[in-house]
Amino acid sequence: MATIKYLIKGKKELSTIYIRLRDGRNTDLTISTGYTINPKYWSEAKGTVKQTSDNLEKVNISNDLEKLQRKIIDSLNSDKGSGTEINKDWLELVIEKYKNPMLENKTSLLIEFIGLYQSNLKSKINKKTGKKISAGTIRNFNTTISRLKEFEKYKKRNIHLHEIDLTFHSEYTKYASNSLKLSINSIGKDIKQIKTVCLDAKDKGYSINQQVESRKFNAESEPTLFVTLNESEIERIKKFRGADYLENTRDWLIIGCWTGCRVGDLMQLSNNNILITPKGQKFIRYTQSKTGKQVDIPIHSDVQEILNRLGNFPRPISDQRFNEWIKDVCKSDEVKLNELVHGTRQNPDTHLKEVGTFEKWQLIRSHICRRSFATNHYNKLSNKIIMAVTGHSTEKMLLNYIGETENEHLDDFFNVWEADKEQAKKVIELKQQENV
Repeated sequence: MATIKYLIKGKKELSTIYIRLRDGRNTDLTISTGYTINPKYWSEAKGTVKQTSDNLEKVNISNDLEKLQRKIIDSLNSDKGSGTEINKDWLELVIEKYKNPMLENKTSLLIEFIGLYQSNLKSKINKKTGKKISAGTIRNFNTTISRLKEFEKYKKRNIHLHEIDLTFHSEYTKYASNSLKLSINSIGKDIKQIKTVCLDAKDKGYSINQQVESRKFNAESEPTLFVTLNESEIERIKKFRGADYLENTRDWLIIGCWTGCRVGDLMQLSNNNILITPKGQKFIRYTQSKTGKQVDIPIHSDVQEILNRLGNFPRPISDQRFNEWIKDVCKSDEVKLNELVHGTRQNPDTHLKEVGTFEKWQLIRSHICRRSFATNHYNKLSNKIIMAVTGHSTEKMLLNYIGETENEHLDDFFNVWEADKEQAKKVIELKQQENV
């Protein structure tokens, strides 16, 4: 049977009243109630406010402690039956709900907050683009929710909004890395979304832990390992022959590499996206679903060949099928992208990302289209022109995307210094000739 006793520590004029909850062999919890009292008005033997005092404030504290005790017992009986873990976090929440009854009528579960935030995104407008939030951005929250559910199973309890602090950050990061085997970038996305939801809750009047706003509560990241298709490899892909669905996939892969489209935008292209300039030149115009930016891209000869052959763009296929079938195309006898390269892939059995050395076709996925476009045109076209197609807002973002660093200035220095050395050498040679 559960027992509750109040006690104070120290002899200060205002000493904190603590509560001790014991229930069986495994539950023995002692935490602060947040109430304070002068020790001279406290009965250590009974663990209550002395009844000799007629001070109204002390009478109120005594009443609060009695009501809190009943609240804890009722909550204990209710939550134990539902399998909730009875620990310090649970006890703190019960006390908080007693002091702030409005919390009883509001959800305090982190997952429910994320669900509400996700639902509200469907009607929100992106301030930068003036467009609705993309479906992909909204779907990303489902992944975070599913991972948090696994974390709650591991913790054997629900996670509440007020618990999101640096301790949670550390525990979740460790769990996601060791148990879920997630990459640093994947964990960082979860942390970023959790922080966003907490700050949104704060704006709506909910109480959050101040540590969420700390710089230490950050989303860590690491450089992304990726592969691209060069023009020679695209030529090999053009020669692929096989089943109708694979040839359809081949055509989409080629179009993707010459348009730089994300797969969601790629599969939406049709003849309606083809326009003609005043000079009679054909180009593709579409609006990026993620950024809301309008993109105009000339039709490459490889793309035009496909359009001439089919009379339209290929048949749309799902993202999942595209990612699956482009691997079949790239490992075929005609293409043979089987050289060993270092990169990341999704393990086909565990569906987790893994880093290692694989045959190149194993690392091919839909994002290779956009990266190949940017990489193949880098140093051929200005960064500004490439950014107009990829949708990057800054050159730094573009360079990070294609794995380049901002070191063009090094070449400029070397060229100038080499020229200076050559000029100085010529001057010395001329002086030597004059002295002869």
